[in-house]
Amino acid sequence: MKSGKASGPDDVAADPAGWLTESFNQVVAEKKVPENWQQSTTIPIWKKKGSLGDCTCYRPIRLLSHSMKIFERIVDSRIRDIVELTNNQCGFVAGCSTIDAIHATRLLEKYREKRRPVHLAFLDLEKAFDRVPRDVIWYALRQHGVPEELIEWVRILYTSPKSRVQTAAGTSAEFPISVGVHQGSALSPLLFVVVMDTITKDLQKPAPWTLLYADDVMLASEDKSELESQVQTWSDRLAMFGLRLNVKKTEHLTTDSSEPGSIKINGTELTRTTTFKYLGSAIASDAA
Repeated sequence: MKSGKASGPDDVAADPAGWLTESFNQVVAEKKVPENWQQSTTIPIWKKKGSLGDCTCYRPIRLLSHSMKIFERIVDSRIRDIVELTNNQCGFVAGCSTIDAIHATRLLEKYREKRRPVHLAFLDLEKAFDRVPRDVIWYALRQHGVPEELIEWVRILYTSPKSRVQTAAGTSAEFPISVGVHQGSALSPLLFVVVMDTITKDLQKPAPWTLLYADDVMLASEDKSELESQVQTWSDRLAMFGLRLNVKKTEHLTTDSSEPGSIKINGTELTRTTTFKYLGSAIASDAA
């Protein structure tokens, strides 16, 4: 962990301290974390677009205990030694990167060269990290063969998390957080991709027909109706596990300019676009 970061509610700086080993051993033995590990401060940062008075135009940054983050990195390392994820998932996975976007562009180029249609859907999961139910996390870890003792280490981190919002106008009263993974946590990215892998593994097609980077999902098909069926199936599956597809922000792109309309999900037609910014790279229907 980099030094010089703002301290969390325990006032411990990010620099490693010798007393942490003893503290962590006590946490494991007693199956109980320090109270300040359950506390956090949430600071809303404006996204630089939209109304300043609209809460959805702010990105929450949560300050957590640095000692807890170090403990989480230990847990993260042990879980990574056990779980195996599908090759389609490149989010927060060693050896993978946003190369997914390049795969998507090359797929479009290939089909345009052959003058064959290909359809892509870019799925937007609504507040995915905030929505994932805790029992789904435990279920996903078990499905990946993580031992109960290690799952218990994760569970105690979520005993009774709470936060308070800090703004220029003051600080709110403390409130409980009963769902989702910790924002800003060292362990949260891994927990989320394990959940996504568990609940969608049987729906995924070989890359590049299915590409995932954490909660960024791209589905592709040669057939518009088949893609519509895929997206609907994904939407239904996500809902089964407490997650939600944001239909308003999910988009459809195709190389076939003669194909009218867009695909529909739950009766709502998706936005059809000619360009989509996927993982920082612009993907266009003309493969430019």
